[in-house]
Amino acid sequence: MPRAFAFRLKPSHKDRVEELLRDNQIAIGWSRARGLLDPTLDRVGFRIELDRSYPDLAPRKRLGHDTNHVWRFIREVGIGDVVVVPHGNNVHFLEVTSDPKFLEDKEEDDTAIRRDVRPLLGGKSVSRRSLPPELRRMLSFRDTSKDLSLVLNGVLAIAKVTVGDQHPLTATESKAEVKAAIQLWREAFEKLHTPHEFADDLIWIADAGIWLIVGGWDRNGKYRYWNGLGNRLGSNDTRNLIVEVNPPDGGKPGRWQGLVAKTSDGQTWLLHSGEMKVQGKGVQLRDYVTTDALEALTVQFSDATLKKYFPVARLDADPIDVVLQTKRFMDICLQLRMQTLGADPAFTEAQRKASLFEESIGYSSVPAQDPKLIDRVHARIWHALCNELEAKGFTVSNERVGSLGPDLFTIDHETPYLFEIKTSVGASDYLKAVGQLIVYEKALGKLHRKFLVVPPGMDEFASNVLEELNIEVLEFSRRKSGYDFSWPDEF
Repeated sequence: MPRAFAFRLKPSHKDRVEELLRDNQIAIGWSRARGLLDPTLDRVGFRIELDRSYPDLAPRKRLGHDTNHVWRFIREVGIGDVVVVPHGNNVHFLEVTSDPKFLEDKEEDDTAIRRDVRPLLGGKSVSRRSLPPELRRMLSFRDTSKDLSLVLNGVLAIAKVTVGDQHPLTATESKAEVKAAIQLWREAFEKLHTPHEFADDLIWIADAGIWLIVGGWDRNGKYRYWNGLGNRLGSNDTRNLIVEVNPPDGGKPGRWQGLVAKTSDGQTWLLHSGEMKVQGKGVQLRDYVTTDALEALTVQFSDATLKKYFPVARLDADPIDVVLQTKRFMDICLQLRMQTLGADPAFTEAQRKASLFEESIGYSSVPAQDPKLIDRVHARIWHALCNELEAKGFTVSNERVGSLGPDLFTIDHETPYLFEIKTSVGASDYLKAVGQLIVYEKALGKLHRKFLVVPPGMDEFASNVLEELNIEVLEFSRRKSGYDFSWPDEF
């Protein structure tokens, strides 16, 4: 099965789309690192070669980030794959026809590392506005490249490349292969984890706002998987479990909603049947999501039966892609869960816009985090603030609006409130908070009274700026049994 990728074609920040397409080629940049075309290099070798050729990358903390994009162009893209090139309002669809090559006369232009391509659709571009919403959103990335696995069928349908039911994925029914696949999933999260003080088996990615627990137990000679996903830290009672992805321990899935499957070219995918339980009631993703939001893939089992499954993540991709693909699936499940529970429509819509906004700005990297206590402190403050608001008679949302959204907001009164919690009062903290509050006020679709919740110590200049932006400061202080908040007199 062909794969699909998007590339910007702006080596050294210079637009080269038109001249490259005239040559029926694409280029990646980093032309001084000719050694990258050595077929014996592994990913570590790529990193060493880039570091040697571009010694400024490491000090700017770009080495790992740039390695990912070059590795994708040289090693992940294959002959027959589709490359999508956005260029203003036009989008070009191309088929890769060659392995990577090095053109010495193009080194000065920084387009020496190239691949040959064949234009699809008769060489005509497609208007960005005519694309399905999900693909259009995926093409809003700012980096050099993007894996389009999650919208593969949509890309191939536009590019007139036939796959779909003619090339279904093959279900993995081997106990050992299922175990190995789930281990890949765990390892991707572990490479990017943020240390915290909650349960040891909870793997938390703070920058993406997602946790994973991979576990299970033996029962009657078989292993029963229990793999949970959520977006807020806490104890067993306070964290939120959004969806489980539990494959069978070998064999056909039966009632198990998870599944491991492989494409014809060997990619390993974790899939989900779409069945969820919300307060004991069975709900189905297929009754909620459109194909341009999350397209189901056809899977064939050993008895030749076919069934549709939704993609969770490609497990043999880069760890950052595994995490963000998983988060995207989880976000869609969260929106379904909130809608089923009868959440305020403004909140459900804000959740949807939050996930769109986060993916549109992209994640250049989510490196493994140094140990810190900030996540536990933030969770405690969140629960204390929520409890006090409810004690004052306010109805508050019990979910965050995405990983970048306001931590709490109230509903069911004339002028609702937005709250953003920061555990310190540095410039980066309140600047980020200002952006979050303003963006998600727009997402909620009405004016809010906005609060930045911080410890004491914000300087006078920052306080004055916030006041001019109509953002109030709500200070918290630690006490033995929790936190106190300095509420305004008129609150």
